[in-house]
Amino acid sequence: MGLRIEAACNCNTGRVRTNNEDNFYFAGRMLPVENRGLSAGVSMEAALSGEVVFGVFDGMGGEKYGEEASFAAARAAKEGREGLSEYVLPARDCLNRLMDAMNLAVCRRARELKASRMGSTAVVMLFSGNFAYAANLGDSRAFRLRNGELLQLSVDHTDAALLQEQGIVGRKPGLTQHLGIWPEEMVLEPYIAKGEIQPKDRYLLCSDGLTDMLSNMDICALMKEEGSICRLTDRLVAAALEKGGRDNVTVIAAQIQES
Repeated sequence: MGLRIEAACNCNTGRVRTNNEDNFYFAGRMLPVENRGLSAGVSMEAALSGEVVFGVFDGMGGEKYGEEASFAAARAAKEGREGLSEYVLPARDCLNRLMDAMNLAVCRRARELKASRMGSTAVVMLFSGNFAYAANLGDSRAFRLRNGELLQLSVDHTDAALLQEQGIVGRKPGLTQHLGIWPEEMVLEPYIAKGEIQPKDRYLLCSDGLTDMLSNMDICALMKEEGSICRLTDRLVAAALEKGGRDNVTVIAAQIQES
């Protein structure tokens, strides 16, 4: 008996911002540079007989550079995903290749725009065979819910530890790695996690517009609720908005089912 994946995506500008610096790659779909998120969630279902890739990107830079950065990353993810079939590479190599392509795309767009500061976080999941791989740069996160327990698969690339060491409070940790850094300036080291897929697993990719509003306990409780994966993405976004919606919110959720 084979496995199939059911997934859904939702994206909202939030209650404070008027622009959307988030973007995503989902079932061949992404948002244009200027957008107001999704008017309604989108979903897909597929047999896990080949590679399935999802990505969430949170841009930064001001003066619409955030939108440009996340769009460049999403477009590179789309182009890179379509090119994966041309290579017979281990999944980790595919993800590293994809991250390199997205990073160079953001760097080149920043150069075209003459932007001194422009970048994007990235969290990507690749489902291949019996395994799920999560790769990230920055503080957009990946989670897995299994048997009622929530596990963060990503690692935040921030200076949170330094702030804690110096006793600095009330400041959001800054990013130590993200897309948009030329290779000669810094060697980016995406964190990559690998795990075997099991039926009933639920996975979540999200921007910090979700995790800044909801605790891991809140997220776990919502992911444990009965209902479709589409309902889950709607509930996650709604909960972030109820808590204040201070930032753009993008979520992609997936569930593994037996065929």
